[in-house]
Amino acid sequence: MRTRYVDFDDRHEDLAERMRALPEQADDFMKKWELSWLYHENALEGVVYTSQELALGLENQPVADATFVGALRDIRNHKTAIDLVRAEARGKKLKLNLSMVKKLYETLGAGFEGRSVAEWRKDMPLHRSYFHEIAQPARIQPALQKVFDVTDSVDFKNAHPIVQAVKLHHGFMQVFPFTENSGRVARLFANMILFQAGYLPVIIHATDRQRYYESLRQPEAVLRELTLDAIENGLAHAEKHFAGLAAGKGGARKLVR
Repeated sequence: MRTRYVDFDDRHEDLAERMRALPEQADDFMKKWELSWLYHENALEGVVYTSQELALGLENQPVADATFVGALRDIRNHKTAIDLVRAEARGKKLKLNLSMVKKLYETLGAGFEGRSVAEWRKDMPLHRSYFHEIAQPARIQPALQKVFDVTDSVDFKNAHPIVQAVKLHHGFMQVFPFTENSGRVARLFANMILFQAGYLPVIIHATDRQRYYESLRQPEAVLRELTLDAIENGLAHAEKHFAGLAAGKGGARKLVR
């Protein structure tokens, strides 16, 4: 396993060098990568946005069609949360705490009634997408604090960033502090850790939705294996993209699906 982590570290460093050498192409690539990220992130939650909706959402222009307003606000909020995570990852010490949980939740829910203020879940929802065991409402805050306390431990700090990201992701989802957006917040935290380590954001594809849900019912190692596979898939795609550019075959490659 350690060999796989070292391989990923080396490949991300090589990819970063290629991207620094081709800044315009790298910028275009990352825009498309974020479109893909937003598509699959929402699809994991059972919300499928079209390429048109994603593109309109990221343009940040006024939209006359009222049927698009809710979707576009959701997409724009998500992009704002991604930008927030990127900015936090540039700091020396990540804010892995309850305050950041609430900030990310409120960023995702801005402008939506009942989602713009972070309040812990007050019930055990019977009908929900995720079907693993979750914390009782009275246990949410202490259980979540325990998850973040672990991030201050020596073992956590000495672990590889992928191990750190998965541990926080898995632990957060066992608590499931909000009825909506718990999954999005958990994955934003995971990517905050990986951003700081110089990794591309990890995209768990919609085709792995059932595998992802199942991994949350099982030990942390199962989610870690899924995450490693997602990183491998993303790296291979990025490497192919920039190899094509180097060979003079560059052109926009479709990433969203």
